[in-house]
Amino acid sequence: MNFNRKKIAAAFLAAAFTLNLAGFADSSAYGAAKKNNNRPGVQTTQSVKPGQAVQNGRQSLLNNIRVGDNAKYTRVVLDLTNAKKYKTAYENNNTRLVITIDGISTPLAAAPAGRGAVKNLILGKYGDTLQVIVDMQAAMPNKVYTLQYPNRIVIDINKEYEEESLDKVEDGLMSGKYVRVDGRGMLTAYMLDIDPSKFDVTMALGAGKVSSGLRKLSTIASSNGAVAGVNGGYFDWSGDFLIGDIRINGKTAGIGTQNRTGLIKRKDGSYDIGRGSYSGGVNVNGRSISFWGVNCPRGTDAIIMYNSLYGYSTGTNEFGTEYVIVNGRVQAINKGNSVIPANGVVVSVHGQSQAYFAGIKIGDKLTVEEGFGPEVGDAPDFYGAGPQLVANGRVSVASSAEQFGNDVAAGRAPRTAVGLKDNGHLLLMVVDGRQSHSIGASLTEMGQLLVKYGAVKGFNLDGGGSSEMILNNRIVNSPSEGVERRIGNAMLVMRKN
Repeated sequence: MNFNRKKIAAAFLAAAFTLNLAGFADSSAYGAAKKNNNRPGVQTTQSVKPGQAVQNGRQSLLNNIRVGDNAKYTRVVLDLTNAKKYKTAYENNNTRLVITIDGISTPLAAAPAGRGAVKNLILGKYGDTLQVIVDMQAAMPNKVYTLQYPNRIVIDINKEYEEESLDKVEDGLMSGKYVRVDGRGMLTAYMLDIDPSKFDVTMALGAGKVSSGLRKLSTIASSNGAVAGVNGGYFDWSGDFLIGDIRINGKTAGIGTQNRTGLIKRKDGSYDIGRGSYSGGVNVNGRSISFWGVNCPRGTDAIIMYNSLYGYSTGTNEFGTEYVIVNGRVQAINKGNSVIPANGVVVSVHGQSQAYFAGIKIGDKLTVEEGFGPEVGDAPDFYGAGPQLVANGRVSVASSAEQFGNDVAAGRAPRTAVGLKDNGHLLLMVVDGRQSHSIGASLTEMGQLLVKYGAVKGFNLDGGGSSEMILNNRIVNSPSEGVERRIGNAMLVMRKN
């Protein structure tokens, strides 16, 4: 199935009849003028009764440059003594329009200041050739045409524009792109629509283990044989631990300090979105002792649990005590850097916390207890990040409830998000930001985009320079740092066997 539709502000031609910009009173019939429908990237030449350098005893002049602005359009008008040939060209990712006019001069020393959709205007003089350079706020749709009586070259920049496409990649997987231009600027989003009966969405650690460091999304995707993927949840820049409640195939990969939203994968393979609430500890002689952390560096007086998702050993120093537990029994006791059993855990204890384990010896019973709260329940997989963006089919941003700071919650940024549709399909979405083709999205706008494409639930993933999408080993979007960032985990789309 191919779906492609483009919506440009309605009645563009009709609007030109009534476009009423400050300082303009064009009475000439728009329909009588010769028009040039310019498309970014296409160079054109327009001629309307071309004059000579001197016509009827008058020198060909550019007498004035005027700029007007309203809610839908910004208009630039070049007032000429005679009708002249001109050329148009586009530069700087279609954000710059260059008008070149030969055989003309001007008394103007400079172009006026930009306004509205026009960031800047530049007037260049090269002998009897003039160039008017229009730097737009974004690569906005525009129309260049001429009017007579008096002679004018007119540039209308459309401040409202929407384009979207959705294409079949293969059975059960669709990819799409959405572009919106309005008074806020240009926004570009990319999305995947995934049928869980054909594909699994799973979390993969950067280098296979938490402690193995960070990797680029392209590397994570290719090494796991993924069809597609996006960056995942939060992580520490050191690459030593994850930030957020994450369970992969029944094992805890990392935990957070707040109850936050994530993707739940049930035992039957279905997906849901809910809030995780990790609790974990070890039962020592009938007393439950809470973990300070899971799969992270051990600090002063800390109690940390390590499992095989962390690595092959704990990497700790010799100033603690570590209990290797298999099937609820202490298999070994070490000072540090214990080998982590594939079918067990290591509880690493430091400082004053060692008193809780006084008298524990090899063979004693130590029972590890963990849970992720009622919404996750016994689901084997939970990929926490947050905040919530959509609930019950409506935008519902929970950044305050989930205690996110302004580094995540405020302003526009490149964003990555997950949505769940009513039919059980998953949406993975990336919005570019901090670039001329996309200003980024707020959390509210990210929720609006998820709802636009059918999400009834949704949440935010890590963003900024991490935001990235891969499809068939190709980077789909434009990461804001110009290169792929190394990340701690990724959400991958895998074909089902």
